[in-house]
Amino acid sequence: MPPREIAPGRSCLECRRRKIKCDRLHPCSYCVKVRINCKYPASRRAGENYDALSRVASLESKIVALEKRLAEVEEPSLSRSASGSKLSARYGGSNRFQDTEYSEVRVLRVQGDGAMSVLPSSSLADTAGTRSSMLLQPQAAVDLGLFRPTPSTIAGLWQRYLEIVDPLLKIFHTPTVQMLVFQEIRSRDKLDLASECLLFAIYYATVAAMTLSNHVSPLLVVANSQITARNDPDGPDVYALVGLATGIALKMGLNQDAEAQGYPPFEVEIRRRVWWQLFTLDIRVAEDRGSEPCILESSFNTRLPSNVADTTMHPAMSRPPRGQGRTEMLFSLVRFEGSYFARQMVFSERFRAENSYARLSSNERRHAIDLFQERIEKQYLGVCDESVPLDRVTVQSIRLILAKLRLVVAAGAEAEESTASKGRASARSARNWAQILQDAEALRGYAEGKQWLWLFQAYIEWDGLAHLLEYLRADPSPEDNEQWELTNRVYSYWTEEQSFQRDGRWKAIQDLWAEVVERQLGPYTP
Repeated sequence: MPPREIAPGRSCLECRRRKIKCDRLHPCSYCVKVRINCKYPASRRAGENYDALSRVASLESKIVALEKRLAEVEEPSLSRSASGSKLSARYGGSNRFQDTEYSEVRVLRVQGDGAMSVLPSSSLADTAGTRSSMLLQPQAAVDLGLFRPTPSTIAGLWQRYLEIVDPLLKIFHTPTVQMLVFQEIRSRDKLDLASECLLFAIYYATVAAMTLSNHVSPLLVVANSQITARNDPDGPDVYALVGLATGIALKMGLNQDAEAQGYPPFEVEIRRRVWWQLFTLDIRVAEDRGSEPCILESSFNTRLPSNVADTTMHPAMSRPPRGQGRTEMLFSLVRFEGSYFARQMVFSERFRAENSYARLSSNERRHAIDLFQERIEKQYLGVCDESVPLDRVTVQSIRLILAKLRLVVAAGAEAEESTASKGRASARSARNWAQILQDAEALRGYAEGKQWLWLFQAYIEWDGLAHLLEYLRADPSPEDNEQWELTNRVYSYWTEEQSFQRDGRWKAIQDLWAEVVERQLGPYTP
C-alpha cells in the first residue's frame, strides 16, 4: 500500500513517545527503520475534551524536564569523609544517618498549591542514577510472553503475596485482583496493559519479600513494588523515583480526598489506600537517606482509609463501608498513623516550620509520644489478640518503634546537657537502646511472625546498633561486656543480610564497627 499523507500536526504514537520529528507518512520513516508497527492517534472529533489533552501535554513537558534533571545528577558521587567524624556528622541533628552520597537528593517537591518543582541536589550514586534513568528513558518494546511465569508459578506467587505482602501493604482490593490472577492463569482472555503491569508488580513484590523473609523460592501498583524495592540491591533506586510517583499521584488527584470529589465509595477507599502507602513510603525513604519528605502538609487532605475487610467491599457498592475493629487493614492503619506522627517529631526544625507543625521542646515531644501511644493502644492495639501471629507482630513492632522514637527525642535533649549530665545520660541511653535491640532480637526469633519482619526490621534495629556502637567507641569499659556481646550478635546478623546493605546507613555502621573493634580487640581487618 503506497504511503499516504496524514493531517498536519499529527505525529505517530511512537514518534510522539520518543519526542522525535515524524514525517507523518503511513508508515512513517522512523517506524520503517526500526521495523515496528506504525500507529497514529485517533482523529479529533468535535466536542473532544481539549482540557484533558492540555493537561497531558503539560505532564509530558514536566517529564521531559525531569529527564533532563536526572541527567544532570548522574555524576560520580563525592568522596566520603574520614570515618572518624563521619557518623557524628550523619547521625547528628535529628539523630538520623546523613549519607553525603544521597543527602538532599530529591526529584520533585510537592507544594501546597499542587505545583511540583525540582529541588537542588548534590550527587547521586552512579548505579542508582543509572537505574533510575533507564526506567525513565524510552525503552524498546518487550515481549512479555518471554517473562510471564507459568500458570502454576503465578498461582504460587499470588498465594505467597497474600501471606507475606498483603497483610502489611493493603493497597488494592484482593478479591478483584484475584479475578485478574485467575484470568491470567486460564489465559482465555488477554489482559490489558495496566492489568499486566499490576500482576508483574505483584510478582516482583512477592519474590523480593520472600527473599527478605528468608523464604526463598526457586524461582499496583507503583507504591507496591517501590516499597519492596527499597531493600532489593538490584532493584530501582526508590529514593530517586518516589518523587516522580508522588507527582503522578498528584496529577491523578490522590492528594485530595476522593469522597469530597464525588467518587463512588469503592474508589474512595482504594484511592485513600494508595495515597497513604505512597505518603508513608516518602517518609521512610527520607529517613533512610537522611533528607526530608517531599510531600508538604498543605498539599493534601486525603483521609485515612477505613478499617474494613476486603470482603465487605465491592466495586459496585453504593454506601461507604463501616469500620469493624480488628481487620486486615489494622496493621496498615497503625503504620500510617505511626509514620505520620513520627514525621512531626524526627525531621528538622526547618521541615516542621515549613509544614506548620508545632515547635515543641524535648519534654513536650516526649509527652506527645505518650499521648499518641495511649490513643494507639486504645484504638488499635487493644483489639489485637497476641496469640495471633500477625497481631503479635503488629503490637510489638509499633511499641518498639515508639520506644525508639522516645530515645531519638531524648538524644536531642542529651546534646544540650552539661558534660557530667551528658555522661550519665549516655550510659542510661545505651541501656535503653540495648533493651530495644534485645526486644527486637526476641521478635526476630518469633518463628510464626518472621515472614513479616522484612518491612520494618532494619528500621527498628539500626538506630539501636548505631547508638550502642557510638557508646562503646567513646567508653569501651569492661562493664560493657554484655552490651558488646549484644552489639556483636546484631552486627553479625546484619552482615549476613546482603539485601539490607543497600541502605545508605550501612557504610557508616561498618566504619563505626571497625573503630569499636579496634579499641576492643586491636586493629580490625574486614
